[in-house]
Amino acid sequence: MKAPKNNVCRAARFELAEEHDDGFTLEGYAAVFDTPTRIDSWEGQFDEELARGAFSKTISERKPVLQFDHGRDVATGSVPIGAIEVLREDERGLFVRARLHDNSRVEPIRQAIASGAIDGMSFRFRVLREDWDESGDVPKRVIREVELYEVGPVVFPAYEATTVGVRSLLATLDDDERADLVVRLAEELATPAAGDAGLQATSPQQPDAGQQATSGTRTKNQRKALTVLHNV
Repeated sequence: MKAPKNNVCRAARFELAEEHDDGFTLEGYAAVFDTPTRIDSWEGQFDEELARGAFSKTISERKPVLQFDHGRDVATGSVPIGAIEVLREDERGLFVRARLHDNSRVEPIRQAIASGAIDGMSFRFRVLREDWDESGDVPKRVIREVELYEVGPVVFPAYEATTVGVRSLLATLDDDERADLVVRLAEELATPAAGDAGLQATSPQQPDAGQQATSGTRTKNQRKALTVLHNV
């Protein structure tokens, strides 16, 4: 089975460090080892887990940058919102402790984290080594080594297909891989949405494909499929 390797994003949870009462230090595990996660999105359906040692090489070479919403926030842009103070692998996973900058642009982010409105962290990486086991009903991907680019708090810590991420993914695919992706997305769009079995989305080759079904009747995966198709 094939799955994206470049600019892959995964979600985790973090919290403010209890020993710091000023609210500028956050910590948590960006990744937990040997814990399968079901991926069911435009990437496909498979179980994925990170092997111990997957981050050891990349964090010995450089620290990733700390950004808010993957650097796409209008106010902060790609400027780091803080500095990573501790980044290490332990028995549980990849532990991160970071110190937020104290300025007017970062302050709204700090307040949102302090109130619990933002409690998600996402990390972006490239898969360097992986193993697949397709002997079961659901394929399993074990990631052995990654190159870690960036980590930071996000508003929606989910496996959503975004415009920037999709364009980065498509740039890494050859013609056959792109064609296969289009076919799979077209199949997803052709599946009637729940509660409206008679509704059929049109072929992605037609320019008005995104207007054939309303957003209220599309499934979550169909909306993801449209996001990708609009960037092919």
